[in-house]
Amino acid sequence: MRGFFSALSFLTVIPFPDSLKSRKQNGMFSGYPAAGLLIGCLLSLLFLAAEKLFPDALAAVTLVAGSILLTGAIHLDGLADCADAFYGRRSKEETLRILKDPRIGTMGGAAIGISLLARYAAISSLGASVVLFALPVLTTFSRTTVLAALRFLPYARSKGGILRPEFSSSPGIVVLAASVIIVVGILMPIPTTVALLVLAGFWRLSWKRIQGCTGDILGASIEIAEIVFLATLAAVDHLGAAVGLFFPLAAAAGL
Repeated sequence: MRGFFSALSFLTVIPFPDSLKSRKQNGMFSGYPAAGLLIGCLLSLLFLAAEKLFPDALAAVTLVAGSILLTGAIHLDGLADCADAFYGRRSKEETLRILKDPRIGTMGGAAIGISLLARYAAISSLGASVVLFALPVLTTFSRTTVLAALRFLPYARSKGGILRPEFSSSPGIVVLAASVIIVVGILMPIPTTVALLVLAGFWRLSWKRIQGCTGDILGASIEIAEIVFLATLAAVDHLGAAVGLFFPLAAAAGL
């Protein structure tokens, strides 16, 4: 539970007293999947209310805004920094410098705009029931991808930041991440698979550029996972295969 409260405190603007947080170094990561699930449930409740009050487009805007307010836009900042740092050919040192720079450049601003537009477009095109079901699955999956990234990418900075340089994923963390991703893959296989493939490409780029990850890489992974997941969900729903391909258990039950 301490890992859960630590993760929720870091991933959202919800305050928790230090007495409830984990005292272990990097102990919050074990709570990422559960924190992601709660974030998704809260956003589902927000969308349910917005969908009753507003037309579809405005309900989608409300959900996007609520997500930003709940998380403090922490992951958008990581996405923007990665867009600025990885665009163009730069040395490892220059890339790490840009990732640490609090200012947002042209590519970072463009990445934020595209991210928000993609979220809005995907959510507004989907039926309310699909969005309500998908949100907890999506946010659980996206936060769990951080654990997967930590398994494959060492921390790139020599000091400071979100992790100690010597951090390595424990066997328990690896099993937890794999279990959550498998469950999400069973529930929604197509968006999960596509998102993992895109993330693998992003992590490969991070390895080539800085031989590891930073806090910005982890935050950008969450953003990328959610954007690709939603976009794929909207694409297959548009093709008329949402139930059979996204919800195979529901289809098998004849729902």
